[in-house]
Amino acid sequence: MSEATNGNGELPAESLPKWLPNITLEKAVQAQIGDFERIISVSPQKGSSEGENYSSLFLRLLVEVELLDHSTKSISFVLKAQHNNEVMAAILARLKLFQKEELMYHSILPKFEKLYADAGKPIQFAPRAFKVDRDLGVDYILLEDLHRKNFKNANRLTGLDLDHMLKVLEKLAAFHAASACYVEHHGLFGEEFTVGVFSEANRQLLQEFNASGAFLAQLKKWKNAQKLYEKLADSDDYLVDRLLQDQQYNAREFNVLNHGDCWANNIMFQHDAFGTIKETLFVDFQVGKYGSPANDLYYLILSSAAPELKTAKFDYLVRYYFDNLVENLKLLQYHRPLPKLKNLHAALFRNGLAAYMVVSKVLPVVMLDKTNNANLESYISDESKMKAAMFTNPKYVQVMTEVLPWLDNRGLLDWK
Repeated sequence: MSEATNGNGELPAESLPKWLPNITLEKAVQAQIGDFERIISVSPQKGSSEGENYSSLFLRLLVEVELLDHSTKSISFVLKAQHNNEVMAAILARLKLFQKEELMYHSILPKFEKLYADAGKPIQFAPRAFKVDRDLGVDYILLEDLHRKNFKNANRLTGLDLDHMLKVLEKLAAFHAASACYVEHHGLFGEEFTVGVFSEANRQLLQEFNASGAFLAQLKKWKNAQKLYEKLADSDDYLVDRLLQDQQYNAREFNVLNHGDCWANNIMFQHDAFGTIKETLFVDFQVGKYGSPANDLYYLILSSAAPELKTAKFDYLVRYYFDNLVENLKLLQYHRPLPKLKNLHAALFRNGLAAYMVVSKVLPVVMLDKTNNANLESYISDESKMKAAMFTNPKYVQVMTEVLPWLDNRGLLDWK
């Protein structure tokens, strides 16, 4: 069920987190608009619609401010905080996802952007992040409200057209290049990024989260899919072993910090009056992972490119990304040997499991129409209505009748 709001969109007090009244925004307001007289009011509104957010609580904070000349100004922030749901909160706490994201917004991303500023090419990767004035006792991220600057998500159900895909790949290549140069300047990322969630300690959670029962039960019913079903039927027996193995980064290869969750809902676009894309920003940095760029490329292209682009333009999109990557590495004066396109394709070939994970775990969520039941518990539970809807969705089945044979023909399902 969605939470009721009062007439002006504000959430009723009883539905808000108990800690929210303790929030103080003086520092954040000053960082956004400079000196001011006082904050008149803070009005929390719902920040994400049902079926669009799985792991966190989102609130939009509308702040009325009295300026030094006693006029008033309205500004807003987006507050991302740990979920009220205890199961989800426990998973997030165990995986330290908020701590990772805070590190990204307040430390790592500013350093990425400084690399480009120093090279004479100002760039922005994400919304600006702010600190509140005192410890709230909960994990949170406070961000500028990109909607105020007319940023929007593309329609995840139709997928990104070629123009939008190319803009995302330009920004992703710049992000990856910055991460490779960051390692040269600041040393290797910490274990939360080099290992991340892919550790033996998280085996059970990975097993639950990646169980393929519901997907395979539907695959068995699809036309002309018997051979694919037989190839994948026992994949749950070895999938997590292979996942833990594949996600260990190889220091001898070209590695980047992958965004890790690079799909349509985590990409914001700003357009001009004629519909031309002016700016592209990423949000949600909780699951960044150091390793092969093959991970982000599969994730982005197979989850979020429009169906007619996913396979037909796959190699073109990889080439476009690669050319931008090399251009940015040269600009930032990367000292190691530049990556070669053939090595990127070899990495894509070796990481076939990553492609399968995207089309069997992420794509069905992306293509599912809004559901009030969108949460991690529903996603994990094989018996849930959400799982049934995901894998019987005719649009998903149609896309998979093309994508799955394509993966198989490239040898990307031979990871047993």
